[in-house]
Amino acid sequence: FVVSDLPGIVELQPGGFRAVLRIEGPAVAMNSDGYANWCNSVVDWLFGVDCPAQLLTVVTHYDSAKAEVAFDNRVAAWPSTPLKNMERTLAGQVAEQSLGLQHYVIFSPGLAGPDGLPYLSNIMTANSMVEASEADADRIMRSAERIASGFGLAISKPDAEELALLATNTVLGATSAATGGELLRIGDQFANVVTVTKLPPRIEVGVIVEALMRSRTRGIASLHFCPVALNVARKQLNRQSAMYKYAARQGNDDIDTQVALADMQDVLANMAQRNIKPCRIALTFALTHPETQKLADATERFVGLMNGHGFDVELATLPGFLPALAVSPGCAPLGRSVLMTSDGVAAALVPALGTPFSDNRMPLVGVSAQTGAPVYFSVWTRANHNMVILGSSGAGKSVATKTLLTRHVMEGVSAVVIDPDSEYRQVMIALGGHYVELGEDALNPLAAGLGVPPDTAASMIMPILSVMGGDERGLKDGRPIRRLPDEDQGWLHSELAEFFRTWPTSGHASEPVLHDLIEFVDTHSRARVLTEKEADRCRIITARLRRYTQGHRAKVFDRPSTFAVGQRPVGIGLKVFALSYGADLTPALAVVLTSILGALDRKEGRMIVVVDEAHRVTSDPDAGEVLGQLVRQARKYGAGVWMCSQRVDDFVETDLGRTLAATAATKLLLGAEEAAVEKVAEVFKLRPEEIAAISPMQQGRGILLSGGERSVVYVVPGAALMSLSDTSAAVAQYRAAVSGDAA
Repeated sequence: FVVSDLPGIVELQPGGFRAVLRIEGPAVAMNSDGYANWCNSVVDWLFGVDCPAQLLTVVTHYDSAKAEVAFDNRVAAWPSTPLKNMERTLAGQVAEQSLGLQHYVIFSPGLAGPDGLPYLSNIMTANSMVEASEADADRIMRSAERIASGFGLAISKPDAEELALLATNTVLGATSAATGGELLRIGDQFANVVTVTKLPPRIEVGVIVEALMRSRTRGIASLHFCPVALNVARKQLNRQSAMYKYAARQGNDDIDTQVALADMQDVLANMAQRNIKPCRIALTFALTHPETQKLADATERFVGLMNGHGFDVELATLPGFLPALAVSPGCAPLGRSVLMTSDGVAAALVPALGTPFSDNRMPLVGVSAQTGAPVYFSVWTRANHNMVILGSSGAGKSVATKTLLTRHVMEGVSAVVIDPDSEYRQVMIALGGHYVELGEDALNPLAAGLGVPPDTAASMIMPILSVMGGDERGLKDGRPIRRLPDEDQGWLHSELAEFFRTWPTSGHASEPVLHDLIEFVDTHSRARVLTEKEADRCRIITARLRRYTQGHRAKVFDRPSTFAVGQRPVGIGLKVFALSYGADLTPALAVVLTSILGALDRKEGRMIVVVDEAHRVTSDPDAGEVLGQLVRQARKYGAGVWMCSQRVDDFVETDLGRTLAATAATKLLLGAEEAAVEKVAEVFKLRPEEIAAISPMQQGRGILLSGGERSVVYVVPGAALMSLSDTSAAVAQYRAAVSGDAA
């Protein structure tokens, strides 16, 4: 097995040159129409190339050691803590217990003749094979690449290192191999070769991948495919039909013979109408394990599953290495396994399934419900870093959000969490950040205006003061809708810009707070008024703002902020504030969101902004307006806004909620209540199998959608993050006890 200088070309000595392409499996469920369509496209593509081919699926463990190394590289700057050590161990464990599927197509020019029978599968025809040249293999490669996109297939050329690794798993490239009795050893693995000798009357699409996953086997699945010329296939079927007719005339006219004859005639009619295409296939598996007993157990499970689906299979042990060559890239199949069939049957046997989100250099999310493979994902790999996380109560939304947030922050990014239910304190402490509870900590509305040009400062703070000093225009969800008229906003913007322009020269050393602005308007602004109407404007607006400088409100809004948005993760709890101040939650949210905008404008580095229970913000016209601005600005500054909600129906019914859902590059959808399923499916364009994943609800199971990748996933927080994330009363006491250690 020699890798050529031409990309994707290898040479077998003896055997000639082969063209190898990597093919990405479909990121859909095996029982879906999309999967069946993809399998049909693969077979149609192979007929279009018109060359004997081998679909090779390498079924492996994800390497535990490599997963741990990838974790170390990703969080290299993170200090050594118990959380880091437990997350590293979890990364290795998930990888070790998961299946990984890699798919290749090997084209072998000249391997078979017009009858589809591989020359090397029969000792009598082995000398008839002509070894393909490098030019032959390159021509086939170019043809396959040219037409693949027309069938909707994603293919690429593997590099030399990947080709060498592919051969290492087989007798062609293994460092050592031995056979004796019924045992075959390839490298450090024992292997059993199982081949299919008879197909069942009816085959479900995806049955091969299902058997591989359910038996938890490792190794290689090989489907050889050889087109058969129509005239050759017709001649063979006519010969078999004549045999059945002769048997009937001799008195052997049982029901099986009649059915077989009718089926043969039906196939001939469909071939004449070009409804089916004839081909020969050979299905062979090499099951591997480093321990002989565990290999025997895996083989027994796999054979039992295949027999249960109606396949006749046999364990091939002799002669020597010949059975193992049948699953080696570019080699010929065993003669006993070569079967005549049609394109539809070949499509049902394609041993492929997509493994989206498989880059272990990214944070771990969990495990794929379809393949058992690990699911890795980073928002930083997408054009915009915004995400929507939806899940009804009990679906695991909070645990999933905290899990993803923690694993992203451990890469060294900053984070801000707007936390209406005040449940992120332990997570923030574990991440080395800090947590503030509004009502106890200060929230200066003017802080965001520091360090930026006066006009920019005025633009940032205007939405806050418009809410705090605006006219009350009604109530929504118990909160007042307040807004200044347009002419008042224009006037106040000018006064704010002048205030920030003169503040540095006013002799004050501290940051300005709300009463400083009121004093400025009362003196400097009032001195410049020209009409009684302008004087009334000064009086009314300052009177409204003065409410936030008196009593308990002053403790929150009229002193320098006791927190800062920047390099250090920060959580902002709103529960105490909402219970104490109720109607003032809207201006508080506006201040928080504006502070985040200010940090983005100062380019504080990569940042994730989590808006928990986002429906409370999207349903509020004033706070929602600032959130909308934040989402639009996030992409510009390289930040990601994650909007999380339990009330799925409320979130998708608001205009802002739908806009946010449409513009976020990534969505994680967990369980939904029955009444909301139809709306969620419509907004996020879910497939039938994806709808089934969120209803009925199963805690921790959801759908991850990002770019062209999508997967049904079980979120895996691990013991460390579960203890920090679980908000149930049963673990509250435990969290309090370990919070000091977590810090």
